[in-house]
Amino acid sequence: MVILATSICTKTGKALASRQFVEMQRTRIEGLLASFPKLMVPDQQHTTIETETIRYVYQPIGEDMYAVLITSRQNNIVQDMDTLHLVARAVSDICDVGDQQDVVLHAFDIVLAFDEIISQGYRDNIDLAKLRTIMEMESHEEKIQEIIERNKEREAKQELKRHAKMFDQQRREAAKRGIVDPSVGGMSSGGSMLGGGRIGSSYEPLLSHEPEPVRAFAAGSPAGSSMPSIASNARGMRLGRKPKGADLMGAMKDEVDLTQGLMENMSISDHSSAQVPGMATAAVAAAAAPIQPAINMKGVHIQIEEHITAVVNRDGGLEQMEVKGDLSLIITDDSYNNVQLNVVTSNQHNAQIKTHPKIDKKRFLSDSVIALKDVAGSFPLSQPIGVLKWRIVSSNEDDIPLTINCWPSPTGSGSVDVNIEYELTNTRLELEGVVISIPTPPGTQPTVSDVDGVYELNRARSTLDWQIPSIDASSKNGSLDFSVPGEDSGAFFPVVVSFTCKRPYFDIEVAGVITPDSQDVDFSHAVSLIPEQYVVI
Repeated sequence: MVILATSICTKTGKALASRQFVEMQRTRIEGLLASFPKLMVPDQQHTTIETETIRYVYQPIGEDMYAVLITSRQNNIVQDMDTLHLVARAVSDICDVGDQQDVVLHAFDIVLAFDEIISQGYRDNIDLAKLRTIMEMESHEEKIQEIIERNKEREAKQELKRHAKMFDQQRREAAKRGIVDPSVGGMSSGGSMLGGGRIGSSYEPLLSHEPEPVRAFAAGSPAGSSMPSIASNARGMRLGRKPKGADLMGAMKDEVDLTQGLMENMSISDHSSAQVPGMATAAVAAAAAPIQPAINMKGVHIQIEEHITAVVNRDGGLEQMEVKGDLSLIITDDSYNNVQLNVVTSNQHNAQIKTHPKIDKKRFLSDSVIALKDVAGSFPLSQPIGVLKWRIVSSNEDDIPLTINCWPSPTGSGSVDVNIEYELTNTRLELEGVVISIPTPPGTQPTVSDVDGVYELNRARSTLDWQIPSIDASSKNGSLDFSVPGEDSGAFFPVVVSFTCKRPYFDIEVAGVITPDSQDVDFSHAVSLIPEQYVVI
C-alpha cells in the first residue's frame, strides 16, 4: 500500500518530471506513463484508472498536462486524492503550469517537492504552508554570515574614509608649513635636485644617517669627481633583461595608481577650496557620509524599524504574534555627536525594552531620555547604532492590528462561495499597499461578485491577490466575494497578507533632540513596520 511514483506528464504520456519511490527502472515508468492516455475514457467523470496491477490517480493541471500518482490497487484512494491535490498545488506554486517548458526548467524543484510530500512511498504529515517554508530553505547560520560579511564591508569602507580624511589633513598641514607634497618628507620648496645645483639644508639630515666611511669619503672627494670603486662594480643596462622586483612592482601597480588618483583628487579638491572657502570640508563630509536614502537625512537621523509576525487560524484564534523593533541613530554632523533624545511612549502592550550598554538606562526609565552614560563620550559618525530595542509577544486576539476572516462555503453543486473580510483593529496605524493573497484551486477561474479595491489573478502561483491601496481609521473595513469551481474548503488557506506602514506598532515617538547644553537640534526620522509573516492558516 504505497505510492509507486509521482509524475507530471503531457496528454500524450510524455514525462516532464517524475519521481519513483520504489525500485523501478526508468523504462518501466516511461511505459506506464505512455500507456496512461490510452486507458482514459472520454467524458469520464472519475479521475482514476485501474489495471490488473496498478492504479492511476490523476488531475489535470493547465491545459495539456496531468499530475499522476501511480499506486497499488490496495491503496486508500481518499488519501491518494488528498496527496494528489497537494502535489498539484505544489507544482503550480513552483512554476507556471500553463507552460511545459517552464515545468521542465523547474523539474529539479518539483522533484524536491515530491520528496518532501512523499517519503519512501508514504505521505508525510505536511501541508502547503510547511512545504513552502521547507522549499525556501532559509538558514539562520547563512543569515548570520551575511550580516557578518556586511559588517566587514562597512568597516572596510569606514577605514578607507578615515584614511582619506587623514591624508587630506596631512596635506593641509604640509601646505601650511610650505611643503609642496607631504610624500617628499623633509625636502623644502627652496631645495633643488637638479645636477650641479646647490643642495639645500633640508638634505643634511638625510646625509647624517649614512655610515661613517661613506660620509668621510663624500667629504674628501672634490666636487664633481666620480667614484671609481662604486662605478667599477656597477653593471650597465642590458636589453631584454627583466629587472629585479618587476613582478612586485607589477603586482603593486593597481595600488599605486589608486593612491596617485586619490592624491590627485585631493589636490584638485584643495585647489577648488582655495577659490571657494569651505569646499574641501564639504568634500570630506560628503565622502564620509553614507549613501542617502530617499528621505532628506539631516545631521541627526532617527530610524525606527519594526518586524511583525502574526499567525492566525481560520477560526480567528491567535496562534502566534511577535513584534520586534529597534530605534537607530545616525549622526553625520560632528557637532551633534553627543545629543540626547526625548522619547514619548505609553508601553500599553507591556513590551520588553532594552537599551544599548552605553546608554544611561536609569535615566531612560525615569525621564524617558536616551543619552550616553559617559557625558564626555560621543556616538560614532556616519553609521547606524541601535540605541533602543523592544519585543512584544502576545496571545490576545485583540492585539492583532488587522484581522482577516475567510469563509469558504461549498454550494453542493461543484463550486465554493468565498467571503473574505478585513478590519483594522489598531486605528492608530495607516496601512498602505495592502495585498491579501488567497490561494485558489489550480487551473480555475474565480468569479468575483463584490470587491472593495481591486483584484488580480496570479496564475503562476494560483492565488487571487486582493489589493487595497490604503487602510486607516476612515476606511478600516472591506470585503471580497467570489466563487470558484471545487469542493475543498481548505484549498483557500493559507491567506497571506503584506503591507507597508509608516507608524510603529509599539507606541513610541521621538519628541525632540537636544545637545548637552539643552539646545534644540533639527532632526529627520523614518518609521517602517514590516510584516515578516502575516498569515491565516
